[in-house]
Amino acid sequence: MRSYDAVIIGAGPAGLNAGLRLTSIAALKPLSVLLIDKVIPWERPIPCAEGVGRLGFEEALEVDPSWIRLVISKACFYSPDGTCVTYTDANKGFIIDRAKMQRDLADKLKKRGVEIALGVKAVKISAGDDDGRREIALDSGETVSARVVIDASGPVSMLGRGEDICWKPYDLEPAYFMVADNVRCDNDAVHIYTGQKVAPGGYAWVFPRGNGVANIGLVVGRNQIKGINIRDLLREFLDRSFPDVNILTYFAGSIPCGYRRGNIALPGLIKCGDAANATNPISRAGIVEALMSGGLAGSAAFDILSAASVKQKKKICADYEKAWLEKRGSRHLKLAKAKDSLAKVPDEDYNTAARTLGGMSSDKISMAKIFGVSLGRFPRLVWALRHLM
Repeated sequence: MRSYDAVIIGAGPAGLNAGLRLTSIAALKPLSVLLIDKVIPWERPIPCAEGVGRLGFEEALEVDPSWIRLVISKACFYSPDGTCVTYTDANKGFIIDRAKMQRDLADKLKKRGVEIALGVKAVKISAGDDDGRREIALDSGETVSARVVIDASGPVSMLGRGEDICWKPYDLEPAYFMVADNVRCDNDAVHIYTGQKVAPGGYAWVFPRGNGVANIGLVVGRNQIKGINIRDLLREFLDRSFPDVNILTYFAGSIPCGYRRGNIALPGLIKCGDAANATNPISRAGIVEALMSGGLAGSAAFDILSAASVKQKKKICADYEKAWLEKRGSRHLKLAKAKDSLAKVPDEDYNTAARTLGGMSSDKISMAKIFGVSLGRFPRLVWALRHLM
């Protein structure tokens, strides 16, 4: 049986950044690290809208300019009746080439001595022994062991089932989207559409990629999906809003949109990214969250490898969970509580609010003004957002 100091499961943003952080801290004392993934992520289109906030992205890792497709300066929100409210963000955001980013990060890990095995799936993780070492069963029939395992395998892997760890995907929502050309939209804006006819319990989006190409899709709430054909819903949205587009490729996926307080680390097993339900429950954004939680997981893994006792390892796990709560988790808890209430607000309330805001200059609209002034005139919206106040 091959043995490693650390095994990272998943070569997405969370797993890659976990490896980068771990190998960076351990630069003076190299560790044996194995990174596996059931697919080769950068050899197939990434099922993702690829939008990130600049500040969080640059905080999470060193950004290579070649990863950036477009710089985004504003967001256009469309109410159910089509009223548009434009919000300009001074901090800006990016549309990234996620496939290139992941391939580049994997190349960097390989140069640091990390062993990478793609097309390999982890099917089971054993409980830790007295030293915390765990065995990982692979679909090839081989078993490897590691002193610490970082699970960045996504929302439905269920690795660690039976242990006191947050493995179950909360509030898993269906998403359906496409890449299309002949799309008429500004290259410096993302577009968000709401309404019961557009995407019940969720929203539709249009994220530009440049040269008339855009990522167009929608996500529907888990409690609203019954009886809905999500592909038909997207087709109807296109017929209304973008009838002339040329569809290049379709994607389908699931987004873990819920968040609860629970263990995301045990001695020898750390979860991050979608495996730790790190996605923003309302925006459904997950790239920056995955990078951040992966970085924290890499630091925690190094500390566990250096710990002298089980007690110390448990303290490191608790510190990791606390660090995630401070970084994003506490905010996500509030958003998760507000989410169901927002889905119940009538379309007309959103229409009225949008018409009120639509008369304001976009450079005068701030999130504080939206929540603190304009939406304050609409009791049902205030009630829905009470957890955020």
